[in-house]
Amino acid sequence: MLTFKSVYDLSKLDRQNPVYPIIQDLVYRLCQDIPNEAHKYVPEEHGWINLVCPEDMQRVITEVWTDWTLLDVQWEGVMYKEGHYIAIFLADNEKGFVFVFPDEYWLTDALRNTLEDQLDP
Repeated sequence: MLTFKSVYDLSKLDRQNPVYPIIQDLVYRLCQDIPNEAHKYVPEEHGWINLVCPEDMQRVITEVWTDWTLLDVQWEGVMYKEGHYIAIFLADNEKGFVFVFPDEYWLTDALRNTLEDQLDP
């Protein structure tokens, strides 16, 4: 799993990767301080963006939780954009996580069904 907590983390992705513009847009919207307001973005307090990789399908997602797999997550909402599922989990009123899932063959049927069931119309 690749995590994105700042604009600098975009360097983890090749600009030619089809998911790059999606991640870039999310980072610019969610992972920066808000000018002219007293809001300072702190990843550990506010959350971050995650790009799911094939090896994440069956493992505990220790970057976020100590005992959850992706199937354990109660998604707040899911949308589909340019061949990717974008799923939101709100941990509390301040902290949320965005998970970007490429719509690839390695996405398990169980997880794909969960995401499809939660898709926003």
